[in-house]
Amino acid sequence: MGTEANFVEGAPLLAAEKLIVGYTRDIDILRDLSCKVWPGRISCVVGANGTGKSTLLKALFGFLKPHSGRVLLSGRDVTGTLPYAMLGLGVAYLPQRPSLFPHLTVESNLKLGLWHARPPKALARRKLEEAYERFPIAREKRHQPAGQLSGGQQRQVEIARSLMTAPPVYLIDEPTAGIEPRTSEEIYEIIQSLARDLDKAILLVDQDIKSALAIADYVYVVKNGTVTVQGPRDSFGGDTDALVARWLHAGGN
Repeated sequence: MGTEANFVEGAPLLAAEKLIVGYTRDIDILRDLSCKVWPGRISCVVGANGTGKSTLLKALFGFLKPHSGRVLLSGRDVTGTLPYAMLGLGVAYLPQRPSLFPHLTVESNLKLGLWHARPPKALARRKLEEAYERFPIAREKRHQPAGQLSGGQQRQVEIARSLMTAPPVYLIDEPTAGIEPRTSEEIYEIIQSLARDLDKAILLVDQDIKSALAIADYVYVVKNGTVTVQGPRDSFGGDTDALVARWLHAGGN
């Protein structure tokens, strides 16, 4: 496998260094886990249920304070910074479960994406129009309660809402869980466009190995809370999903 050092020039926007994280002091879910995310690139974390993938995102975003290790944002130590502050620093977090307010309209949900920034009204209107231009479904459904949208439509609105403040870093957890396959393809295309077109640094956690690796640039295979195999996607060879499945089963040996 290739290494991070020869993968891309320049410093990562977000990095986890030797994280040890658990929900209690007695049990560690992440064990000495390190990973990096670069601008314009998608770093993908794959692994079976219970390996600590979602725990990693929660630790990076501040929902969990690591027992040990560091979280670096543009080289600055932000370990343990609370979620609202991480959002203010330019890190967006898209959880696996829907995060829209179901009884509010789509437009109201989008406007809530600016609540912490409190921009001038003219700028807020421009940001809203940009969201509608990039996500036509949001314009079409803008007066409907968000809870009436399909799973795929809600995910698009969530991404549109996050873009209101133009965060440079995205933490995305299981983006197509519970979404039909045809719509899932659209979601992966949107995620890819965030990196390719908008230069976002994306850390994607996913169990859909085949679809995730199709858009990934760098891959971390996690088992038992630690990275067992890593490398640029192209260094894996042809049948990447089969290789990863074999590594997961064998523990990376």
